[in-house]
Amino acid sequence: MKKIYLTSVSEAFAEYPKNLLLWNYWDHEHVVGTHFLHYRKVKILYEDEKVCYSEREAKMPFIPFYLNEKSLAVLENENRMISWHSAIFDLIRLKQIFQFEEVGQKCKVIRSDFLEVPNFLSFLQPMFNKIMKKWFIEVWNEDMPMRERRFKVWKLGFKDFKGVDYINDKNLNKNINVSRPYALKLPLPKITKIKDEGSFRKFKKSKHLGYGL
Repeated sequence: MKKIYLTSVSEAFAEYPKNLLLWNYWDHEHVVGTHFLHYRKVKILYEDEKVCYSEREAKMPFIPFYLNEKSLAVLENENRMISWHSAIFDLIRLKQIFQFEEVGQKCKVIRSDFLEVPNFLSFLQPMFNKIMKKWFIEVWNEDMPMRERRFKVWKLGFKDFKGVDYINDKNLNKNINVSRPYALKLPLPKITKIKDEGSFRKFKKSKHLGYGL
């Protein structure tokens, strides 16, 4: 049977460094908390500095049920990330390409979506485009408060799992270098059992509680 691709392109602009946005995309632990309306469990099966293979329980906009999916994300280079998603015994296959365009400490993200379907389902193109654009904007908006908080503390000298030097040690002088490049080292450190048992929600309807640690 002939196959085609349903397609959609979404984009947004953020006043944050590119590596902060990449940190957000590779911080898989936040998914079930920040995006609890779309995800309820994430388990990392394999991860290194360029690749993450995971299992997820996800629900797309307008779809009233969750799907068990496998996701493979690959950081091709510093400006391009590709992810593949499969569900229902590989009957649903979605490819997403993320392009990051950085100007100074600001960044534009362009996401292109490709869903493989039989040719006779081509009439679903308008619906697919609507679903993916809605999903992109909802997830983008849910992430913004976390990105904003992280950028603020980073400008104060924050370092992952080390805090802020001059706050931890009162003998140090406050010396803030707001122009330093935002460093990103993958894979990110973990505090949950997302690699062993998976990160899940205990309180599904709470915006503030629910991370399974």
